[in-house]
Amino acid sequence: MIMQNPSFRKWCGAERDELDFEFLGNKTGEPYLIQTNVYKNGTRGRNMRHMLWFDPAEDYHTYSIQQELE
Repeated sequence: MIMQNPSFRKWCGAERDELDFEFLGNKTGEPYLIQTNVYKNGTRGRNMRHMLWFDPAEDYHTYSIQQELE
């Protein structure tokens, strides 16, 4: 895991915030999955897996995140 790599933590700072979106491999006939991970102040929080209703490898897709400030 990247978080345990001391040189990476030194480079990016131990107190960073991060959102990870990872498309997981697929075996024929199984649903496509995306895994999300959240880090706040360098600490891993919640991670989840979501089944996709489309084939993300079939065509080019654009994804975005909308952040609402408090």
